[in-house]
Amino acid sequence: MCTHRGVRRLARNRYRGRVSQNQNSDETRQSSTSPNPLEQVLALLATIDPIGMAGQAVDTSRRVSEALILVLENFASTVDNLNKTTTRINSLLDEVEDPLKRVMPQFGAALNAMASMGDVASQLGDLSKRLGPLTTLAENAGGLFGFRPGKPSTPPTSSSPQTE
Repeated sequence: MCTHRGVRRLARNRYRGRVSQNQNSDETRQSSTSPNPLEQVLALLATIDPIGMAGQAVDTSRRVSEALILVLENFASTVDNLNKTTTRINSLLDEVEDPLKRVMPQFGAALNAMASMGDVASQLGDLSKRLGPLTTLAENAGGLFGFRPGKPSTPPTSSSPQTE
C-alpha cells in the first residue's frame, strides 16, 4: 500500500510540475524496477491525464463542429443559388417554349428544302459534266458553219426589217 501511494503521489506531482528532473528519473527507475506488475500498471495509468485529454477532446470537438457548421452554411448557400438559378431557367423556358413550338415545323421544312436544293445543285453539276462533250461537239459544228465559239451572236435591233 505504501508503494502504491508513492506512485500516485509521483504521478500527481509530475503533472503538476512540482518534481524536478532528477527526482523524476530516480523514482521512475525505482518504479520500473519494481517486481510487482500491479505497481507497473498503476504507474502507467498514472501517466495518463484524463482532464487534459478531456480538454483536448472538447477543443477538437469544438473545432470540428465549427468547421461542420461552416460547411453546412456554404452548402445551404449553394442550394439557395441553385434554386434561384433553376427558377430563372424555368421562367426562361416558359417564355421561349411556345414560340419555339410554333417556329420549329417551319424551321424543319426549311431545312428539308435546303437539303433538296443541295440535291438539285448536285444533279445540275452532274448534268453539266455529262453535257460537256455535247457542248464541245456543238462548238465544233458551229465552226463548220462559220460561227466562232466564245463570241455571242448580235441580238436583232428594233430597226431590223423583221419588226417593220
